[in-house]
Amino acid sequence: RRVTAATPKPIVAPVFGYDKTCTRDGYEIRVTTARDLAELQRDWTLLERGKRLPFFLTWHWVSCWLKTYHPKVIAVSASRAGRIVAIGLFTRSLEVRHGLIRSWQLRLHQLGDYSMDQIWMEYNDFICDSEHNQDAVNACLDVLQDAEFTWDEIVLPMMPANRAEFILASNDRTRVGLRDLCYAVDLAWLRETGREYLQSLSANSRYQIRHSIRLYEQKYGELELRRAATVEAALEYFEEAGRFHVLRWPDSGFHNRHFVEFHRNLIADSFGQNNIDLLKLVAGGVTIAVMYYQLVGKKVYFYLHGLRYEPDGKLKPGLVAHAMATEYYIAQGMDQYDYMGGDSQYKMQLARRSEDLMTVIIQRPKLQFWLEQIARNIKQRILPAVS
Repeated sequence: RRVTAATPKPIVAPVFGYDKTCTRDGYEIRVTTARDLAELQRDWTLLERGKRLPFFLTWHWVSCWLKTYHPKVIAVSASRAGRIVAIGLFTRSLEVRHGLIRSWQLRLHQLGDYSMDQIWMEYNDFICDSEHNQDAVNACLDVLQDAEFTWDEIVLPMMPANRAEFILASNDRTRVGLRDLCYAVDLAWLRETGREYLQSLSANSRYQIRHSIRLYEQKYGELELRRAATVEAALEYFEEAGRFHVLRWPDSGFHNRHFVEFHRNLIADSFGQNNIDLLKLVAGGVTIAVMYYQLVGKKVYFYLHGLRYEPDGKLKPGLVAHAMATEYYIAQGMDQYDYMGGDSQYKMQLARRSEDLMTVIIQRPKLQFWLEQIARNIKQRILPAVS
């Protein structure tokens, strides 16, 4: 999974001292910049209890985000009968695009500072009780749009497509800012059917993986998959992954100190609670690949890898490493190996399409956005004709 480097940093202008509560659609909605961290942790973990949330919505991720970046958040929450049923954390920042359009944005669980948002939260959403995940979220967004501070766009980045479609259908003046394809392997199905993972792949993919394994073992020695057993080893694996990653991607996130700091904090805080895995594939003492995962229940989220690429294109470090890691997690009793967002060839070879991610943008009715949409429509018509 490619993690790209920072792009220009917008001006951040937090809202101070805002705290309003009102009733909307049977919910008590609070919009505030004065949320106490201990109170937020209590309410968040109560909502999290008993749920299999994406790792990005767990308190492990959110608390690390708060601890590392100290964002000035606008907390939007919904309560019913005195009980919190939904929470979303927004920040406010100024984005300037095309050199002309200036937009004050409220971003869900992002900062609007690309060097800090490079951690790239996926499966984003409000955290909420399942029975309230439509009505309560809509009530929160309605009240947020009525808030008495300046905003031009509400940005809900990288939501699951079914949730994004609901927001699009339930709010006026919305558009899709980005759509990303996702891929996953159904480990539970493989285990239940007794089918070997490699047999679920195409003949060409099986050949590439098996041939590559033979070449690695001839060149270096027997392949071995190792798991970091301590937090110290996990941090060492992470650093090693970075050394490979920057060789492959000049704009790697490992060049970004904010990205590195966040993940070092996340690994240090979460590894001992079995929410983080780092695996290393070695052959005769030579590192072939290092892979970084986040775990929730029986679901494995692949976050990034660092791979040793060699001149011989028949050596396929990514295909081999992921094939062996997939078999490892089947044996560990995990149910899904989620590659998350990103349309890459190796994902198409090793997994099947799962639910897409979408960024939803709610806009105020402003001339600049109307003109921008006209320009966007013209561009979409011209490009297919040119190609």
